[in-house]
Amino acid sequence: MTIWHNPLWRAAAVALLLSAASCGTESSEAEDADVVLGDDAGEDGTGDADTDAHSEDDAGLSGPTYYAHIRPMMAARCNECHVEDAIAPMALDTYEGIKEMGRLALGAMETGVMPPWPPSEECGPPLKNRRHISEEEIALFREWVEAGYPEGESGDAPELEGDENAPVFERGSPDLTLDWGFEYTPEPPLAEAVDDYRCFVIDPELHEDQFLNAVRTRPGNTRVVHHALVYSVSEDQAARLAQLEAEDERPGYTCFGGPRTSDPWLLSGWVPGTMPLEFEEGHGVRIEAGSKIVVQMHYNTVNDTEGSDRSLFDLYFVDQDETSRVTELVIIPLAELGLQIEAGDPDAVAVEEGPEIPISLTLHGVAPHMHLLGKSINVTAQTGTGEVCLMDIPAWDFNWQGFYLYEEPQVLRYPVTPRLECRYDNSPANQPDGRPPQEVRWGEGTYDEMCLTYFIVERPPGF
Repeated sequence: MTIWHNPLWRAAAVALLLSAASCGTESSEAEDADVVLGDDAGEDGTGDADTDAHSEDDAGLSGPTYYAHIRPMMAARCNECHVEDAIAPMALDTYEGIKEMGRLALGAMETGVMPPWPPSEECGPPLKNRRHISEEEIALFREWVEAGYPEGESGDAPELEGDENAPVFERGSPDLTLDWGFEYTPEPPLAEAVDDYRCFVIDPELHEDQFLNAVRTRPGNTRVVHHALVYSVSEDQAARLAQLEAEDERPGYTCFGGPRTSDPWLLSGWVPGTMPLEFEEGHGVRIEAGSKIVVQMHYNTVNDTEGSDRSLFDLYFVDQDETSRVTELVIIPLAELGLQIEAGDPDAVAVEEGPEIPISLTLHGVAPHMHLLGKSINVTAQTGTGEVCLMDIPAWDFNWQGFYLYEEPQVLRYPVTPRLECRYDNSPANQPDGRPPQEVRWGEGTYDEMCLTYFIVERPPGF
């Protein structure tokens, strides 16, 4: 069952969940930021394997050392998340820290677990803000580990400079800052749990439609904020939001899959280390006058069991007085609402095809989503010029989801038929919280599942 409602561009959205998924930086992280490897690392960046790297006295080593080679690499690739007072479970921004975790870090690099970047390189157009560590860098790190973690001299450390080609967010004062107005202390619903999904309702007091061009998230407590999603909810859902708040004894209300209202519009998503969501000049997602904003926060208390949070969200609107024509973006879902996964099935498959769309579409990005049983997800489209692969995540991980924008908008020639394929593992070995396998259907609960992707497209004139 497809949820491209009539009118075509109305998004009957449910949930998109993001998790701490990156080690970038708001102001200076590039897709392939240059990392200073040092003059003595050899022409291929891996150093001279025949040097006396295993000497306990590492003075004068010609192989890689922490200060000359490893420190700048970690700063560029990992240390937005792996520092003290951040969401990652270990700090890797000191010699002692990376030495202690060196073998584990090397394994994570070699297997592709870190830095996290689930999309396949074989599918789809180039993506913005790609997280990447090169084979050259992995080889350098491996040589350093095998040499016994030589520290080197602090004076050898190159200055940590940003890449001049990296994206920079410099927008000045926002048009509106979302603030729910109080410190919230996460409280997982179960004694042994560490995750708290909480929704907060904010009235932006918009008296006319606005077009959201950019969102900057400012987490109040980086030790507990795992991800944040921002939704727009129409004025006719105000009573439903009031009901959800009234039924919950704590501030806001609990929400795992989404805001639990009819027809929410997903506006943005944030995970630690990512750049602010920013569209091209003059482009924006409509927020209707009178709408409420629902912010869904995913808190994880592993690193801070008592800390509180009051995150802020800076919204930047298209200046309609200065823009001759606003290009409206809509975030529309394609989903298999009839999803049914049999108990014990280790390779269940769900496929959904959207209707044939008789016009060309300009696509800016996608945001695929499943829950805990997901194995893989693939998004394609049959177009007038053939099949196009838009996103493929071959090894789905609920904890590493993303909101992916293309480097350049993609024009899909008419007719366009989108297709979504999701695979699941509902075997006994893959059950959350040790539950016995059960039949699983579509839903917003923790133990429900979804087969869903969002498309960020330009609304064509006249639609």
